[in-house]
Amino acid sequence: MKCLEFDTLGETWINLVQVTLRDGLNADSDYSELLGVQVSFPAADQPDAVVAQFGDSRLMAEMEKVFFSEAPNSLGHSYAKLMSGPACRRDLQDVVDLLRAKPSTKRAVVTLCGPGNNKVPCVNLMQFLIRKGLLRTIYFARGQDAFRKFYADALCVAKMARRVANALDLPAGSVEGFVGSSHVYHRDREAIERFLLQGPSFLRKNNGGGGD
Repeated sequence: MKCLEFDTLGETWINLVQVTLRDGLNADSDYSELLGVQVSFPAADQPDAVVAQFGDSRLMAEMEKVFFSEAPNSLGHSYAKLMSGPACRRDLQDVVDLLRAKPSTKRAVVTLCGPGNNKVPCVNLMQFLIRKGLLRTIYFARGQDAFRKFYADALCVAKMARRVANALDLPAGSVEGFVGSSHVYHRDREAIERFLLQGPSFLRKNNGGGGD
């Protein structure tokens, strides 16, 4: 399958929603689903007009807590508690130490495992690789709500990539993801159509262009 690779997270988000809606099949009465989708976007911390305009600031703040804090959050779960690196640390230091000791390693992997209550995190694995002088980050997600959640998860994965890259004094390159189940809910159809209609006009702002 072709990878949805774009220069900004916002453009990747638009295209992921579009292809999921266009090619997805009705998994049940609630949502349409596209299996095995690949995405790619920059890990760099850069302004994104699409995310700024259409992203949910409350959700983004709560996902920050989910990924980086063990404090309570409105989503009711914590990836920070479930994260485990090669030496079972949750602060990414074992990943950094491993990459520093052996830059060519393929073992700098963080897994997120459920607590054994039949709940499984949406994002399950992140791999950090040093290749051609860049830190590349690859993640696997069992499923992502392409419209409501993808961009918020992606921002957090990119932030993790930057933390590892900064600790190694390396540029943070791309984040590449494999999404087992990319889905959109039928109840969001009106909002999705508005997003796909209006969103592309904000891509020019990402590239330094003006609005209409």
